[in-house]
Amino acid sequence: MRLHRRRTPAPNPFEVLRIQTRLSAVADEVRALERDETVFARAHHLEATQVAYDALLAEACVLAGVATRPSAPGDEGERFREEVELAERGWSW
Repeated sequence: MRLHRRRTPAPNPFEVLRIQTRLSAVADEVRALERDETVFARAHHLEATQVAYDALLAEACVLAGVATRPSAPGDEGERFREEVELAERGWSW
């Protein structure tokens, strides 16, 4: 009797590209907000943009098979861990 391990299907490459493109755009927006001290309600915009970035990271983790951990919104340690795990799997943005 042979046991077959089910392989998870590879993610749709167009979906991967879409997430990578969005991650890049949102990461650029975070950096721009961090630099520009003249933006009205800057802290609010920065927080909202980081939440969007974290949501995209979570989507990327699902596609790449990276386990996510429950964490507080904006947890920089978890964000960094997910970024590193994705980079190790060949993701770039």
